[in-house]
Amino acid sequence: MTPLSQRKQQILRALVEEYIHTATPVASEALVRKYGLGFSSATVRHELAGLEEANLIYQPHTSAGRVPTDLGYRYFVEHLMQESALSLDEQRLIRHQFYQVQDQLDQWVRLTASVMARLLHSAAVMTPPRSTEGRLKHFEVLSIADLSAYMVLVLMDGTVKQQRLLLEIPVSQEELSDITAHLNHMLEGKNAVEINELLTTRDLAPLERLMATTIIRILEQHGDTLGDMFYREGVVNILEQPEYSRMGPEEERNERVRKVLEVLEQNRFLPALASHLRESDGVQVIIGGENQWDQMKDVSLVVARYGREGKVGGLLGVIGPTRMQYGRAIAVVRYMSQVMNELLEEYGYE
Repeated sequence: MTPLSQRKQQILRALVEEYIHTATPVASEALVRKYGLGFSSATVRHELAGLEEANLIYQPHTSAGRVPTDLGYRYFVEHLMQESALSLDEQRLIRHQFYQVQDQLDQWVRLTASVMARLLHSAAVMTPPRSTEGRLKHFEVLSIADLSAYMVLVLMDGTVKQQRLLLEIPVSQEELSDITAHLNHMLEGKNAVEINELLTTRDLAPLERLMATTIIRILEQHGDTLGDMFYREGVVNILEQPEYSRMGPEEERNERVRKVLEVLEQNRFLPALASHLRESDGVQVIIGGENQWDQMKDVSLVVARYGREGKVGGLLGVIGPTRMQYGRAIAVVRYMSQVMNELLEEYGYE
């Protein structure tokens, strides 16, 4: 993109900030009056025409004010935006809430999503922390019938898996406990590949081999870092925004609502998005039409990974209309990813 003059940058920044605040097309007179630009309305109109030619703003209809385009928001985010920071009071309140739930991993996830939704009055999404590879911490096998048993696995990242075992001959609970104790000592901390290699060098009894191969299969299936679920909070917040409650004809508003609800109900959209995010990129902003999903053309996503590469981690972020407070959203998402990183490290989930 051709660099903008200082004057165009000043006008574009004011226009984007005003539109984010009012959700109403911005007129040149309003910019001059409210932002002390030091230019006449005629000069501002001339510069607005140039910004429109550059596809950074557009006019919804003749005689209306201007509205930022996705490209205009992108220029604002990368060159003009002032990122805000959470106040010390907000930080203390957040950390106090996490202190109250202590080491309850599932509560961390729910609380993180809830905090982001509340601070930004938007919809928040988050995947639970998962390891990039499954490693066995401990397992137990419980007898439930003569030829049936129940295997419960605890993985190193805290995930609990369950699997039913079909036995060839009746086995007592005492025998099952002895076998699991032996295998736990042998397999603790190992991944699927390491356990499979162990099977080629050890002469195991049929029931031991059944347990070990079942564990391998479960660990292999655990390899998807982001899993197949995510948490949602604050969906009602996004539907209260003007884009979904009062802007445009009712039919258009209903279509926007349908699309955003569809996005939030599709549990695979964040894992699909993850392939576009690299660990080193920190907080990422995807604006409207920049993404590949038609349902998300009217929304923006501010998202970040948390955790360490190759260890336990996931994604967290917020979804809102393209008219979102990007500086505030980036600050909140960055801070919450830092909080999750600290918690994972403190409680040994890394």
